[in-house]
Amino acid sequence: MQIIDLSPAVDGATAVWPGDAPFRLQRRWSIAAGDSVSVQTITSTGHVGAHIDAPAHVLEGAPDAASIDLDACIGSCLVLDVSELVDRSSDPFRFAPESAIRARIADVSAAPVERLLLRHRAVPGNDWMPKSPGVDPAFVRWFAEQGGRLLGIDLDSFDPLQDNVLAAHRAAIAAEIVLLEGLDLALAPEGPGELIAFPLRLVGADASPVHAVLRRP
Repeated sequence: MQIIDLSPAVDGATAVWPGDAPFRLQRRWSIAAGDSVSVQTITSTGHVGAHIDAPAHVLEGAPDAASIDLDACIGSCLVLDVSELVDRSSDPFRFAPESAIRARIADVSAAPVERLLLRHRAVPGNDWMPKSPGVDPAFVRWFAEQGGRLLGIDLDSFDPLQDNVLAAHRAAIAAEIVLLEGLDLALAPEGPGELIAFPLRLVGADASPVHAVLRRP
């Protein structure tokens, strides 16, 4: 059994959404300073590294990170390379169109897909992509109609930085699709596998970091 880590390392240099709180570790007690244990305090946005957006991220009063459907976060999945489908001539980049992604799915898998991981880049990294294309909201709606339960991406957001409408987020939340962002899919081969990506049970939180892995025979 092969286990592929899909979560980028998180440290103080990890990029977050512009204006959001970066990841920080503050030492409270230190063995080196004579304390009996080392204890650190973590401060960070929930949207750091690989993470799941809760519906509360875009809808007031919607379910929080502690309410995420755990069953959707584990099970068979499909890794799909859409890097060649993104229009990089525009600014921001234009997302891969619904029809093109559907055609790629048909080429790679004949089985129904409940969990789909879209790979947009071949080089690993958790840097903020100012030109990030997001995901076609029409595809999100189509995926939901096919019984989709989780969408994962190696981008920082399902919607572009300049987009305040958040159509892709809203389409997914309306269909109760779990949104998994910030993955590192560079080493994940295209094709089927098993995804494990559980959020923390953070009551009231609008997002949760995850340690996502892909299992393959």
